[in-house]
Amino acid sequence: MIIIVAAALVVNVLKLAEVGSMRSYNHPLDITACVILPLIAACAAAFVWGSGYTFGKNALFVNIGFAVKKIPYDRILKLRSDEKRSALALYYALTVTENGAPAVRGEMIRIDPELFDEFAKTATSLAKKAEYEIVGEEEE
Repeated sequence: MIIIVAAALVVNVLKLAEVGSMRSYNHPLDITACVILPLIAACAAAFVWGSGYTFGKNALFVNIGFAVKKIPYDRILKLRSDEKRSALALYYALTVTENGAPAVRGEMIRIDPELFDEFAKTATSLAKKAEYEIVGEEEE
């Protein structure tokens, strides 16, 4: 994708500079493309290389591109892994409702399945209320 975006950017710049037999027949469109294409490449790179998680002092930070979600450790309720998926489910309390039960929300954290246990061990040691559950294992 980055190669295609770079090639399109080079073609638009060459058309604007009228190099060789290349001519721009729509200057505003080519100028807009020269501005938009690097922005699209930056957003794509942010989603590919900028997504992940960080264990902070008081909260877990989940990064998805430019967006960062902060989940305090005292609100994490359950971690759940499934052998058939490449994501770890994380359930946490948003707020407490009128009857005292927490409103629960789920978040899928995409990590290498080999790191599920290590992630869960760190998360449950920091989040005292959290429990780790593995589903889909075959009984022997």
